[in-house]
Amino acid sequence: MTKTPEQRRMSRLRRLMAQQGVSAFLVTRREDVRYLTGFTGSAGSLLIASGRPCLITDFRYKLQAGLETEGVAVLIQKKDFFTALREVAERQGVASLWFDESALTVQEAKKLRKQGLAPKGHEDLIGALRRRKDERELSNIGLAVKRAEESFRELKQHIRPGATERELGLRLEYLMREKGSRKAAFDTIVASGANGAMPHAAVTDRRIKKGELVTFDFGAEANGYVSDITRTLCVGRPSVRQREIHELVLTAQAAAIRNARPGVSCKSVDDTAREIIKRAGHGRHFGHGTGHGIGLMVHEGPVLSQLSKDRVEKGMVFTIEPGVYIPRWGGVRIEDMVLVTEKGVKVLTTLPRELESLKSL
Repeated sequence: MTKTPEQRRMSRLRRLMAQQGVSAFLVTRREDVRYLTGFTGSAGSLLIASGRPCLITDFRYKLQAGLETEGVAVLIQKKDFFTALREVAERQGVASLWFDESALTVQEAKKLRKQGLAPKGHEDLIGALRRRKDERELSNIGLAVKRAEESFRELKQHIRPGATERELGLRLEYLMREKGSRKAAFDTIVASGANGAMPHAAVTDRRIKKGELVTFDFGAEANGYVSDITRTLCVGRPSVRQREIHELVLTAQAAAIRNARPGVSCKSVDDTAREIIKRAGHGRHFGHGTGHGIGLMVHEGPVLSQLSKDRVEKGMVFTIEPGVYIPRWGGVRIEDMVLVTEKGVKVLTTLPRELESLKSL
């Protein structure tokens, strides 16, 4: 019988558990549960031990869990999750229970102990698997990119002096949902003028003025997978300085893209972009990492930063997004998503990266 993608992932996880001496693993992060079972409900945890994997959820998802999963036992909790977990653990002879220490709270660990279980923190095993995307994941990511880019192209006709950041952000999110996105991948950023100096600026009622730079950071969703794209445009004719800063960021990004290939450290990719910006005198104006992995979560492994210990591997999908942010002036960020191939990376995003000047406004 042909295995589903989720069953193949479960097999890979079991092999990884065996290699690391993990006899029973509790999965609590929603995205991890979905990755391993296909279950999309908002409440559900998965116990993987010697027997059949068991999904524990509540009455609201009784029908949904049965429809969405295959090869997984489903237990509907009667009292609470921890009591149900103890029942499953007893049936499968589980005493020590490993968990992802980045996904379980101290309070939850205490509740496990009260049920007679011995919780043991462990590194993120499933996150290690999720870094390398399979064909179905890449298809969903590609669709999320398409929905975001088509929406942004339509939005451009509405970007004009007098428009507010808030109305443009809302319109972009509406367009993405109109094209099939269940939600925006994250809170859309529209940062105009001096607001562009804040990398994660919240949208405001500020009205865009002619001649200003506007940074749009946005993403769509497709079957749980998300995209993340940033473009900085000029509403009118850009000044010499605006062009210079944009060209600097574009040069740094292009160099980082060229350097990203299997085997190199993620830190070296970050170093490539950072050094170019630093040599131009703007090192202090680039304070975040150069990129991050993306998939079921907007931010997942690997991390491309000065502190990263990760290495680039074939099959990874991550962003490359250097920026320059100058207080009281504004900022520029250019963000694209790339897929790591055997020799380098393939850029998945297709929007123009050069500085677009909306001269007709």
